[in-house]
Amino acid sequence: MLSFLSRARAPIAFAAIIGALLSPAAKAADMPFLPPQPVNDAPVEFGSGWYLRGDLGVSHVNNLNIDPALLSNALANNWTIGLGGGYQYNSWFRTELTADYESLYKKYDPGSNQTLCEIGAVGKPAGGPFTSSVPVNSLCTPVYHTRAEMVTLLTSAYLDLGNWAGFTPYVGAGVGANIFYLKNQVNWYQSNLAAYAGVTWTDPYTLGTYTANWDRAYSGTSVRFAYALMAGVAYDVSQHLKIDLGYRWLNLGRYDWTDRYGQSISKDLVLHQVRAGFRYMID
Repeated sequence: MLSFLSRARAPIAFAAIIGALLSPAAKAADMPFLPPQPVNDAPVEFGSGWYLRGDLGVSHVNNLNIDPALLSNALANNWTIGLGGGYQYNSWFRTELTADYESLYKKYDPGSNQTLCEIGAVGKPAGGPFTSSVPVNSLCTPVYHTRAEMVTLLTSAYLDLGNWAGFTPYVGAGVGANIFYLKNQVNWYQSNLAAYAGVTWTDPYTLGTYTANWDRAYSGTSVRFAYALMAGVAYDVSQHLKIDLGYRWLNLGRYDWTDRYGQSISKDLVLHQVRAGFRYMID
């Protein structure tokens, strides 16, 4: 009987020993090998130098002395509008990408150069047989439709020349492309306001048939290399907002025209712009 109880207690004792040995190991397994890492819930910053800009300005264009049947004698002074963005690397250097639109010229009016235009012919002598003919004329007036506009894309670099009580003068230069659109046409009208184009008559002497058409039209888009020089001053309205007033000299490339005397000319299209706008610092 004693031997039987001894044999029964052996498995129980063995299990107790194994449990005692495994208990510290189990507790050790529950302990992490590395301390918990803090969770960073702070927002990710976009950058500490990006800004947006917008500008309105007035623009003066050099006189190109262009044939009025193709364009006007001079492109008018006009307005310009621009949008863009840039990056301020430090307190003295920044770069920008900008796009500017300008309506250079838009005109619809009668010209002053009225001209006799032939609208028919009569034979001489009256009743025939004809030995010659005499033209029948009207006083014709041209009406001009002209539109010239452009979009200028520039990448520019600026030097900011220190901050003086909130004012920061600067100078800069840029290069890019100018997209120039031109549409011109001239339509001629008789003294009775009827269109001259399409008037058809037969010469009673020569028996030749003639159709009048003095109207001319042209439209096209061209792309030219453009470059600019800038200078101005910005004022700090707040930490994020600057008011910008500046001058820009803008060369839009060389264009081939016809002057008022019919001679071919080649000349740079140059603009002088005064612009006012803002710069908004994103951060």
